[in-house]
Amino acid sequence: MGPKRKRKRNWKKRIWRLTKKALTWGFRLALLLSMVLLLIGGITWVIFLRAFNAQHISELITTELQKRLDRPVAIESLDLKFINTVELKGFSVLDTEGDLGQALVSAETVTLHFQLLPLFHQQLIIDEVSFHYPRFSVVRDKNGYYNIPHVKVKGDSVYTSSSGGKKFTVAVEDWAVHDGVVQYKDLSSGVTHAIYGLNLHFERLRFNELSRFTMDMVLRNQWKDGISDMEIKGTGHINLADFDWSKFALRSLRSQVYLFQKPVNVTLDLDNLRTPYFNIKAEIPAFEGKHLSVFHLEKTPFSVPKSVVTAKGNLSRNYHLLKVTQATATAADVKVEGKGEFDFTKTPYAATFTASTNSFKLAGKSKYYTPLSRYALTGQGQMEVQVAREEGVYTVPSFVAEVKESSGNIYGFKVENATGEFRAKKNFSDLYASFTNSKLTVANTVFDKLNINASWRKGNLYAYIGSTELNGDPFKMSLSVSNLKSARRKIRTAMHFKKLDPMAFIGTVQDFVTVIVPLIPGRVHFKAPVEGNLAWLRNFRDRLPNFMSNFAGSIVADEFTSQVLSGSQFNGEFELTGLRPGMKRLSGNMEARLQGGVIHQMEKLAEEQQALNITFQPFIIMHRMERAGSFKVGKVLKDVAFTDMAASVNFENGNMQINNAYTVGPVLSAAVSGWTDWVSENFDIIIWTMFSNTSRSGALAENLTDESGDPALAFRVSSSMLKPKLEMLRAKKTGATIRAAQEKGLTTTFETGQEFVKGEFNAKK
Repeated sequence: MGPKRKRKRNWKKRIWRLTKKALTWGFRLALLLSMVLLLIGGITWVIFLRAFNAQHISELITTELQKRLDRPVAIESLDLKFINTVELKGFSVLDTEGDLGQALVSAETVTLHFQLLPLFHQQLIIDEVSFHYPRFSVVRDKNGYYNIPHVKVKGDSVYTSSSGGKKFTVAVEDWAVHDGVVQYKDLSSGVTHAIYGLNLHFERLRFNELSRFTMDMVLRNQWKDGISDMEIKGTGHINLADFDWSKFALRSLRSQVYLFQKPVNVTLDLDNLRTPYFNIKAEIPAFEGKHLSVFHLEKTPFSVPKSVVTAKGNLSRNYHLLKVTQATATAADVKVEGKGEFDFTKTPYAATFTASTNSFKLAGKSKYYTPLSRYALTGQGQMEVQVAREEGVYTVPSFVAEVKESSGNIYGFKVENATGEFRAKKNFSDLYASFTNSKLTVANTVFDKLNINASWRKGNLYAYIGSTELNGDPFKMSLSVSNLKSARRKIRTAMHFKKLDPMAFIGTVQDFVTVIVPLIPGRVHFKAPVEGNLAWLRNFRDRLPNFMSNFAGSIVADEFTSQVLSGSQFNGEFELTGLRPGMKRLSGNMEARLQGGVIHQMEKLAEEQQALNITFQPFIIMHRMERAGSFKVGKVLKDVAFTDMAASVNFENGNMQINNAYTVGPVLSAAVSGWTDWVSENFDIIIWTMFSNTSRSGALAENLTDESGDPALAFRVSSSMLKPKLEMLRAKKTGATIRAAQEKGLTTTFETGQEFVKGEFNAKK
């Protein structure tokens, strides 16, 4: 063996011997250290058992809690679960002020995890106190007081060990609640609310400064026959202020409330539990009526877009007066601002709340509330409302809605380009509306450039159309209806037409009836329209509105036009009762005057209506006598001018008595007396007529002239309107009769209508 190989072999032997010695000494050292640690642990355990036995800790906890809560505290048993863990079983704090004899706080177990090393320095540092399945019971007694005790906190606790006489300080870092229940009970009303599944964790909780915490729970409430559960999760900071509730603070509590498919994000700040001040913000996801099944709104066709709600306010009077100083709700282009208060000191509770919106678009809102689609609303709108609750009843003392350039179809009334406002007071018993430059279409009737205001006061309706174009012609009207909801209602009106066509206006009335009647429950169905002789009378009579039982007013027209007459100035006054379909109870009086007019086409109209044929028959006979050359009456049978025409009549159960009626003109003058029964369709009328002799030669028969020798006719038309009878009378007194009728005149000068034309009427706000 060479020297090199020998030296190498010796070197390996020396390395092996050193390794064996190192392993041996390492094992011995590890064994020694283990024995030392076991010895230290044993000594620590003995010290802990001598200083902190179960009886000492139980007495400590019981004494401290009783002193600080001023309530009896009970602990069934205490176990040392591990070297640094203590478990209290059957923990409870009895209630001495609310529900006597019941537990204010109870828990199946309370676990305390503490640190070992600080024990050598007379310090008991508890890492966490955990309440397992606790139950907290908050009770409001019949006098309105709560059973929440005032907790006495003076910093870290200090107590003296009974075994060694050493003083120990106690500090708690974290607190936790696992699967707890908080129950609220009002002994006066029997109302209960509960929080289930409550989990809380306070990190490094200090009772006089802000400390972070996390929570989750389920809030359960009963609504009529349904129960709602709301899951809530959140984090924030809390300052218990040494349980001085007036200095309590809750900061930036961010929670998620699971009401819908997506959670509601809530941020809350809260101060002073004696008279709490709060600031809350809720971010609410879009939801529909079906998501609120607990309120039985599944079939309500509405939805709410994503929205944000904020509120600031405070509670006072032992939590019985809630004041919301500022509240907002924003959804899509609508922003609502409000404030109010709820007074729970009253039974039942009272409340007042006001809210207003910004100006928002009316179009598209039907996607949030489907029934709005029928109105086809467009334009801008904004609202303001005041809500109150007194004696258990909610009312609306005030409501204001404003629209700008808005359009819609409201129950058959088509409105376009409306700008104005609607006001309601006293729970919608006092109403006012005003609109300008609008367009209203009712069936075939069009009111353009409409300026109108109206009000509803104590069962009375007032309306004023300051100006409009009715089917293209200027029009103005005032209307008042007393006791509208009573069958004895009184309607008073004044109307000013630039151009009045009676039959066209009857069509306007019919258009309103056509639209309104389908809206009335149990409405009357009119007879089908008829044709032929007297169709105009029968259709008018059958379609009179049923609500015009007491109708009075005045009518003024700058121009009057009809198939029979036309004129430059018309005035009328009327006061009627029983103006209803059929005209069977029509009573009252009517006076009218037309000046500067024309009687149209007697011969033509006589061919179209049997009654007019008989009435105009004497003129037709005279026309045939024209060939004798005695006089010329052709103009009479065409268009006859007159200067003045007036009539005064009385109605009694559909029978019209002519008090006075006359016509004065350059070609034709006449006087009329008698009666007409519009229901039975018969009449008995005497007509005296004088006209100008247009022939310079020839003579008339004696029965065709009056005492002056001027051409005259006197005849009587009677019997049925469909089969009238004609009787020629002596004409000697025709001129005197016409002059007497003219001198008698009318009983009115139509001042009411003329004053309306000059003045203005406005409904009161």
